[in-house]
Amino acid sequence: MGYRPPKGVRPPQLEGKRSGRPKGVRNHAKAWADVLWAYRHRDREDATPPSAGARLWHFFASIYPDEIESFLEDAGQL
Repeated sequence: MGYRPPKGVRPPQLEGKRSGRPKGVRNHAKAWADVLWAYRHRDREDATPPSAGARLWHFFASIYPDEIESFLEDAGQL
């Protein structure tokens, strides 16, 4: 079996090279998808949310549609 460095230590062949996404960078596409789904379905009571986050945003969008619309416009999602 080859050399296994301790946890948190990079293997020597990767030293100085970037591999993968940099630390601290996240992808929020799923969260925005929930918000947009909720905004599009805000008038439907029988809509089945695809996730728990979408259910929460659907509740907010059905009560505060103007605020959610301005939030999405400010964020550049609409």
